[in-house]
Amino acid sequence: MSSDLRIIFAPLLPISVLEAFALVVALLVSYALWRRARGAGLRGLAFALLLLALANPSLIEEQREPLKDTALFVIDDSASMQISDRPQQTLKAEEEIGKKLAAFSDLDVATLHVKGASETNLFRAIEGRLSAIPPERLAGVIVVSDGQVHDQPQNATFLPSPLHILLAGHKDEIDRRLAITEAPAYGIVGKNVTLTLRLDDRPEPQGEIAPVTFLRDDGQSETFEMPVGKNVKFEVPVAHAGPNLFAFSTAPLPNELTAINNSAAVTINGIRDRLRVLLISGEPHIGGRTWRNFLKADPAVDLIHFTILRSPNKVDGIPNSELSLIAFPVHELFETKLKSFDLVIFDRFRQQSLIPDDYLENIAHYVTEGGALLISNATDEGVPPLTFSPLAGILPAEPTGRLLTGAFVPDLTDAGRRHPVTDALTGEMPRDRWGSWFRQIESHVKKGDVLMAGLNGAPLLVLAHAGNGRVAQFLSDQFWLWSRGFEGGGPQADLLKRTAHWLVGEPELDESALRAHAEMTDNGWQLAIAKQSLHDDSASISVTAPDDQTVSVTLSPGKQPGVLEATKSVDKTGLYHLESGDDKILVLAGPSDTPEFGDMFTTEEKLKPYAEASGGGIFWLDDHPNGPDIRRMSTGGAHYGWNWIGLKKNDQYRVTGSKSWPLWPAWLAVIVLLGGAMLAWRREGRA
Repeated sequence: MSSDLRIIFAPLLPISVLEAFALVVALLVSYALWRRARGAGLRGLAFALLLLALANPSLIEEQREPLKDTALFVIDDSASMQISDRPQQTLKAEEEIGKKLAAFSDLDVATLHVKGASETNLFRAIEGRLSAIPPERLAGVIVVSDGQVHDQPQNATFLPSPLHILLAGHKDEIDRRLAITEAPAYGIVGKNVTLTLRLDDRPEPQGEIAPVTFLRDDGQSETFEMPVGKNVKFEVPVAHAGPNLFAFSTAPLPNELTAINNSAAVTINGIRDRLRVLLISGEPHIGGRTWRNFLKADPAVDLIHFTILRSPNKVDGIPNSELSLIAFPVHELFETKLKSFDLVIFDRFRQQSLIPDDYLENIAHYVTEGGALLISNATDEGVPPLTFSPLAGILPAEPTGRLLTGAFVPDLTDAGRRHPVTDALTGEMPRDRWGSWFRQIESHVKKGDVLMAGLNGAPLLVLAHAGNGRVAQFLSDQFWLWSRGFEGGGPQADLLKRTAHWLVGEPELDESALRAHAEMTDNGWQLAIAKQSLHDDSASISVTAPDDQTVSVTLSPGKQPGVLEATKSVDKTGLYHLESGDDKILVLAGPSDTPEFGDMFTTEEKLKPYAEASGGGIFWLDDHPNGPDIRRMSTGGAHYGWNWIGLKKNDQYRVTGSKSWPLWPAWLAVIVLLGGAMLAWRREGRA
């Protein structure tokens, strides 16, 4: 607590009136003095005393309580600060600087830790914290960082107090960085795409070439020599639809700063150039138009559609030479060009005599070798003949010969609520708004998964794997009612689209797909793992780290039905191999194309303009392991020396009380004025 004396004025009249009065008095006195009139000086003194009385001066004594200044101590905890021995340097500096700041009794310390997984927004964090500190009480800002920040403000003088930088790192650092500088987002399945790679050594090349290992998500790898400091074009094959991961890595240099940027990976989404579909309609019917409209709506689909209008066994007396119909090209479709189709659909097809068993065997082989077959049927005959053909071995459902009729609303089974093909159907349109169907084939399911049920809970949609291929059976042909909006319709387009995409092997619809990606958190890298599961509520997968250490991770149900999830923290960067049964994937834990990993050298260039503009200094912790000494300074200018930094002493206070005494009381003013007037008259009277 301290006190302070000062004089204040509380004018009895407005300032403008006092100013005008003073001007008039000055003119009159000046004129009197110029005329050498007796008593002019005394009258001037009297008027001056009158003005002083009207100004009403008082002596004020204030009781003041000094206020502490605040120093902001900022620790950069971003990803680039976790490499080499920077964490140890930072921890030691934080402890020592903290002790030095705590020694000042007139100083409060606010500590701020700045996180950053993909970039370091240092100034944004500082400005946010400064909003709670009065500018007139800010002593300064001390930052421990590697200098790699990504949000520099345009105004270098935004701080009212000195900014001091303590750099973690070393001046003789070397580093090698492998980067994918150009890569397409998409690629055509079965074709190559071109990537651009670049390998750089800093501060100077450590050799002309370096070995680089290329690894695909199917486990195949190769090693090639790559020049240092040059862009290299590299072709990679897009083997399948969906995400294709391509990873590149190179060995670290001796005494390299970090190996975290010695690997690079890119995911290219594989898309099909054209989807070739063969649709065989056994007879003209209203549902056939639904299939055709659905397939022709997608410009990426090449549709070949045949409708059987006349059976060869039909006896109507019309010679074939007089018919305009073409003969069904069985040999060309099911022998010569069968493998060129991505999907074969039999819609209401029951004319088995049109396709001999030899060709049906070709279809069965086509499916087991990776093809896709969809059968949709519910005829008056009850049993589709294809189910008692050479196709019977690959079809998941076996009809009983009974046709079920009656109104029913299709429903999802437990497996259907978890399967990617049907799990989203009720999200687009709730089931209570679906329209009715009226017939289906009664069947026994031999294998596969029943996703939808119909009348009396009988199977309605069955999906199954057959060798390397896939088969789907719609045991009704009345989804066209939904397309016509009968009783409100239903999600017919989504149902057909997702079924067709599952058949051709779209990865996002795989019912047992294993997916994972690496993400940077405040505590380091972690793997986010998800697996589709139709029947299990838990699963174990093996995770093999870059050093070939394998651990088991247990997955548990996530938010979405049919999806099991887990996260696993990892302490090494590089490629992780994840395996669950036949599913194997690769995940790269490490730098992506983000600013935080673009340049990991310690640098003073990015922060230097802001330190200089504020009067602060830059110090390397390599030279000052315990940090520079700290001083409090009241003067302006530079606030640092070769081994010390200064914090501004603002001398702020809070007034807790005050006393006042009038310096020119009214009674004294009256006496002095009257006395001055009498003296002036007396002087004039003697004249």
